[in-house]
Amino acid sequence: MILNGSELIARLVACGFTEPAARDTCEKYAAEGDFSGLEGFIRQNELFYDDRKQYV
Repeated sequence: MILNGSELIARLVACGFTEPAARDTCEKYAAEGDFSGLEGFIRQNELFYDDRKQYV
């Protein structure tokens, strides 16, 4: 899989993804070789999750 895949999965789990869903997402991006897309996807989710917490 990805070199730091467990870190990327943990970041998605911290945003509310289940572990299987986070793993599947990382594997999908890895299969396509789109690692920069994966990083962007994770970053967008982190920003969205942080923004949601602000209004709760």
